[in-house]
Amino acid sequence: MKKINFLITIFASNIIYSECSDLDYDLCLTYSQYCEWSEDSGQCFEIGGGGGGGNGNANGPYDFSTISETQGLRNGPDYRDGVVYYPINAVAPYKSIVLTPGFGGGSSYMSTWAEFFASHGFIAMRIGPNDEINDSHFQRGEGLIDGIESIRQENTRVGSPLYGLVDTENFSVSGYSMGGGASQNAALMDNSIKAVISLNPTVLFEDCNLCPSDSYEGEVYCICLVPELIEHYIPTLIFAGEIELNELEAYAGLLGQDIYANLPLETEKILFEGAGSGHGTAESPYGEVADYALAFMNYFVLGDQSSCEQLLVNPSTTSQYLTNINCQDIVQGDVNSDTIVNVQDIVLLVNLVMSNSYENAADLNQDGIVNVLDIVQVVNLILN
Repeated sequence: MKKINFLITIFASNIIYSECSDLDYDLCLTYSQYCEWSEDSGQCFEIGGGGGGGNGNANGPYDFSTISETQGLRNGPDYRDGVVYYPINAVAPYKSIVLTPGFGGGSSYMSTWAEFFASHGFIAMRIGPNDEINDSHFQRGEGLIDGIESIRQENTRVGSPLYGLVDTENFSVSGYSMGGGASQNAALMDNSIKAVISLNPTVLFEDCNLCPSDSYEGEVYCICLVPELIEHYIPTLIFAGEIELNELEAYAGLLGQDIYANLPLETEKILFEGAGSGHGTAESPYGEVADYALAFMNYFVLGDQSSCEQLLVNPSTTSQYLTNINCQDIVQGDVNSDTIVNVQDIVLLVNLVMSNSYENAADLNQDGIVNVLDIVQVVNLILN
């Protein structure tokens, strides 16, 4: 770690705060101007709860609640202080996203993004690194993968409010700054991840076969970003700042714009470069940053075609907006997206029904579940 520590700059403001979900009954009452106690759930939560814009950033249609480790949530070995935010009365089974912070930040640093996604119908888990200073990008990526496992276990944990409500095959990852880079590491570790949202990411890849060598305090290091080091094919949305390099000179060649350029051409990807903005472009969900993050999830995770069309419109607040996404019309009944409706789509539907899984493209009658009625519709399409 010594040889790469010189590249790490402290971005956090060192403001320490707690979330309402961290408070017990007595402390919840103490901070009644911000928090309120729910007798039904036995939890403290922020006044407003989320739905209808009750919280500033949680402006989605759903109320939400939280599950902490003191309430039975798994304490994974590769992260610290996990908290799950989940929507109330949204369409189950729920898709999930795991979020991790930047250098020096803890789990609560990602609470505004977790609230945002939960209020829009996703399970959102915020985690922190085990060591906020010394954990590497790779270790933080492992933490994201471990967070996925914790959400998956909620689906079978008796007593969990998410028992039987988790889509155990649909997970996305995200993070800010160093955590944004870690989301790329996670994508390299697990190709079953559905989507990646990197918020002002930095990356550090060391490979003395691919990168030129240099030295620092007598130690040799080989750090760079080339296509061979970031070869994954998971849809990726990258937020970056137009003048971010002015703040992070040590990360020249290792920022969001560089990640976009080095990802494979086959990877569906977007670069949202905030005009005149620096490293804080996507630190929290607001304005077009929130709009495009949600549209990205709705399209790549939920299969909402109209959201794809939104992703092709240049945002008004960007200095540069790049994408290779092509929106194709969805053929009704084409569950496997091969543009043909045939017996293969029926087989896929049957497997989804048997595994009690959900895919938006398979829900032909849009009733929130995939069942025999959807199979009948596909059969009728083929016969007709």
